[in-house]
Amino acid sequence: TRFVAPHDFVDNSRFPVDRNGHGTFVAGVVAEATNNRIGLTGLAYGASIMPVRVLDANGEGSETTIARGIRYAVNHGAEVINLSLEFSPGEVSSAAEIPDIIRAINFAHSRGVVLVGAAGNDQTSQLAYPARAPSVISVGATTLDRCLANYSNGGVGLDLVAPGGGDDAVLPGDPDCHPDRNLPAIRQMSLVDPPRWGRFGYPNDEIGTSMSSPEVAATAALLIASGVIGRHPTPDQILARLEHTAVALGASQPNENYGYGLLDAGAATASS
Repeated sequence: TRFVAPHDFVDNSRFPVDRNGHGTFVAGVVAEATNNRIGLTGLAYGASIMPVRVLDANGEGSETTIARGIRYAVNHGAEVINLSLEFSPGEVSSAAEIPDIIRAINFAHSRGVVLVGAAGNDQTSQLAYPARAPSVISVGATTLDRCLANYSNGGVGLDLVAPGGGDDAVLPGDPDCHPDRNLPAIRQMSLVDPPRWGRFGYPNDEIGTSMSSPEVAATAALLIASGVIGRHPTPDQILARLEHTAVALGASQPNENYGYGLLDAGAATASS
């Protein structure tokens, strides 16, 4: 995996260091290298990663720092920006409360950059920001059963769902949901004892829409690289393709639990 134009907006450095482990896991989901006899593989293993650190060791960050990170990525050539972070609906309930981030998102969208965001892990029917912003592809989480995960946010405006691990939500009438089962987490090589950067392994407790979002971001990268919808597809064209090729879940599409359905990377990048 090739790394380009890294930056750390927390410690103001050109060398972002993951002091939490979350970013390393998410980056691995997108682009962990393959055919090297080490670990697993990322979904878009040929993609280049631009590591931009905007959260501290506790996974917290300010609106200003996040907005600066988005603008930096756009200005340094990013084609897809993954936002595996959230302001819970209890913290931020309207776009007016995070104007810097919204302006940065709109700037990215106007420059043709795809933004993908985690719907949030608050077990509520309201999307978290920044995924709730109209220019961001919002992604909820499903389980091994293809049921909504019991922690995942949903609601009006949800675009897609993708595997996030964990147990099923209680959704009476949904035949895919079995909340009494104990289901697995998402597996990917990452730091197991941050910030000890030499200790890698497979955390067995990683669940969340933070894992679902990079799967969609990686598929967007594959879609761009494949050229199946043109050499330079717009963010809106990419979203339409992902929604059109998703596996329908729920009674109708879109719906508040699953949006347009479960991500299908193979169908999205198929030439016919």
